[in-house]
Amino acid sequence: MLSTKALLEKLFQKGGRSTLLPLLCVACSSPTQWPTPEGIPVSQRDSLRKVLYPLVAGRHALQDSIQSYRWELWVPAGETLYFGFSRPVRSLFPGRREAVVGRGILSDTGLRFYEELFWTYRFPSDTIRAVVEGLFTAWRQGTDLRRWNETFVAFPDPYTFYDAGQRRWRRIIGKDTL
Repeated sequence: MLSTKALLEKLFQKGGRSTLLPLLCVACSSPTQWPTPEGIPVSQRDSLRKVLYPLVAGRHALQDSIQSYRWELWVPAGETLYFGFSRPVRSLFPGRREAVVGRGILSDTGLRFYEELFWTYRFPSDTIRAVVEGLFTAWRQGTDLRRWNETFVAFPDPYTFYDAGQRRWRRIIGKDTL
């Protein structure tokens, strides 16, 4: 994984967008260092992946493999686990992944609560974790993620929200531009 400084240098050498700078500076200045998913025992990660995979994969579950989903974020906070998974995407550029970040409350039989906080756009495999951590840090600080809709955040956007009761993204009727 690249450090934030190395990521910035790499993106700006390739002509990366200047809007990446504020987001990653939020991640740099964060006093909290999120634990890496690799620090969690493999058996615990795999058992939780089996519970979360059908929810995170949704309609992709029939096409994707559970092994293709990679942990990018693991932040326990009391009963709640904040998680981030990235999955490979079909793209003109090889090695791209998108991430789904959410939270859940575990129970003996699975999950009591599940909610997706945001989805990212497609990013190179070696930079997706920095993007997820930066966005998650900004979200934890109360920043409205919709300000990064054109560069980082696919959902939520001004026309969609996550319905935790039905466990899916829904359109806001009457606000479509169609």
